[in-house]
Amino acid sequence: MNIEIGSEMVDGFPLTRPQVTIQESSARLQEVDCPELQWWFAVPRLAEHCKWAVYEADRLELTEVVEIVSVGSATIRDIDCIELRVEQHVKREDIPLEFDPGYMYALLDDVGARWVGFTRSVDGKRVVEVQGDRHFEANWGGVMNRRMIDGGQYERQSDGSYKTTDGEGIGAGTYDVTIGDHRFHCLRVFDAIPGLSAPNGGELVEVFVEAGGRTVFFRRYDGRFFPDGDLVVKYPDNRRIVINDTVYVHHDCTGRAHDT
Repeated sequence: MNIEIGSEMVDGFPLTRPQVTIQESSARLQEVDCPELQWWFAVPRLAEHCKWAVYEADRLELTEVVEIVSVGSATIRDIDCIELRVEQHVKREDIPLEFDPGYMYALLDDVGARWVGFTRSVDGKRVVEVQGDRHFEANWGGVMNRRMIDGGQYERQSDGSYKTTDGEGIGAGTYDVTIGDHRFHCLRVFDAIPGLSAPNGGELVEVFVEAGGRTVFFRRYDGRFFPDGDLVVKYPDNRRIVINDTVYVHHDCTGRAHDT
């Protein structure tokens, strides 16, 4: 991808993030079938082609565009799957190119999508992670359940925070998301992932999945007491989500906050 100084678009995306409006809807979505590799937004099937843009949440500037294209069928350790080529097009000069390119191997069935293997080039050397290898399950394992349900697990309190209940699913309400001139009717999803900052929150992703099962807007949050300090103090203006009195701050592993 060629990026020209002064260009208003990069690979089909504007250099400045379009206006995003998120409004709660009374027309509830209680279940969505999402066949994507979560949260890489691609579906492991032939002829798949998707791409997404990442924007700085504060300045709304384009950071990068990631593109995933289905290459064809593959067999990895006797597992039939789909080979997906991952290309990262970086806009900011201070962000290293992570994929040049990378390849994912994944499959989709009635339950959901899962990774079989992943390869990428790092400093000119090919790094391969395949199902059955050490650490693969921790990094890529697990089946992504394509059936997303809002069964009342996240109960909103009067102050805007949430308490978890015995309800089913990871859905957290129904919203109409408008991005520029495009409007989507979405199930909001909270996906909590224990991580480096556990037991102080771990990682939380907030995802808006439209009724047809594709992600249209994504944000990552980290627990307030991240390893490098108190994120509320460091980023007092960043968005926050509070679940069971745990404060999550809009922030990711780059040390900044992004909208995807």
